[in-house]
Amino acid sequence: MEENKKNFNYSLIIYAVIVILFVGLRIISAFDLLSVFGSYAGWFFTFVVQILLLLGVSVLLFSLFKKQKPACTFEYFGCKRVSKKIVWLSILIGAIIFFLNVFVSSIFNSFIDFLGYEHSTSLMPSSYNFLSLLLNLVFSALLPGFCEEIVHRGMLLKSLRPMGMWKAIIFSGVLFGLLHLNIEQFFYATIIGVFLGFLTVMTNSIYPAMIVHFINNALSVYVVFSRVNNLPFGKLYETFFTVISSNIFLGVLLSFVVILLFTYLLVLLCKKLFSLQLKTNFEQAAQIVQKKLIKEAYFYDLENTKRGIIGGDEILVDPRLEIIKQLFAMNPTEKEKFSPPLLGKFLLWWCIALMGVLTVFTFVWGVL
Repeated sequence: MEENKKNFNYSLIIYAVIVILFVGLRIISAFDLLSVFGSYAGWFFTFVVQILLLLGVSVLLFSLFKKQKPACTFEYFGCKRVSKKIVWLSILIGAIIFFLNVFVSSIFNSFIDFLGYEHSTSLMPSSYNFLSLLLNLVFSALLPGFCEEIVHRGMLLKSLRPMGMWKAIIFSGVLFGLLHLNIEQFFYATIIGVFLGFLTVMTNSIYPAMIVHFINNALSVYVVFSRVNNLPFGKLYETFFTVISSNIFLGVLLSFVVILLFTYLLVLLCKKLFSLQLKTNFEQAAQIVQKKLIKEAYFYDLENTKRGIIGGDEILVDPRLEIIKQLFAMNPTEKEKFSPPLLGKFLLWWCIALMGVLTVFTFVWGVL
């Protein structure tokens, strides 16, 4: 329990440092102080935020606090191997999340448009070559998919787990949405964050969440590339949204049908992924128990041989029976209730309040 409280405090201290530094970087960027890097300013900003801030600060500080090697920190954060089937399912889930994200964000953006919000202008590039595509996949999909998941579904989710599974999932998801410091992204980023938290808990690994995050961002990058270069995927994307935007009733109906369809597919894939993970967990547990049983059987037979009682009346108590009893115990020990330490609890709500206010400011004043 004390170890859980320490981890809780360590993670929230680190996250508060990340939030302060990130807000500072956003202010620097808002005042156009990164213009000295020219056309590479965006990539420089992403590199500093993702590699140095999110990944570097979280892993190094947590390792220092725990006095352990970074490899142990990555393991604590949930970097555990999964089967190839789970990898492929995660890729499919990522594609579905992308399409759901497009429709859900469109609906939310229409709502804030109605409230008078003015969206930031993002012009389509006049040219978009293959090298730019690769660079954008690295900086906009690969780095966020890895680094943002390390912080939110790794450090935060794991350290908040003693509060309860759903509390940890929701808090880590809300913080993920707020860290974007953008009202346009907050809503769908929070929903995705909650889903990725659930996925991480369900698979007991951070890798599926990383894959889903990467695929979602990668498809967003590829949509722009295919539209600029007039590729089939881009044409299909533009045609579909032209049709649904030409008629409000048709647009709402099609959006509703598409959301229902992809949600249904998402549920089916999650059920399949969950059953695969249960099977993997059972097989791993069975291997551990089997090894333990074989080991105990060896010492049991060896002890009987030493006593020279094989075939006699005296029989030792078989230790394997105790292992089986423990395995099928009907009344497991109840977990001790976790009470979050005051410092960590304060920092958790402080981070939510600070980023919440800044996110609202992006709606009201258009800052950052």
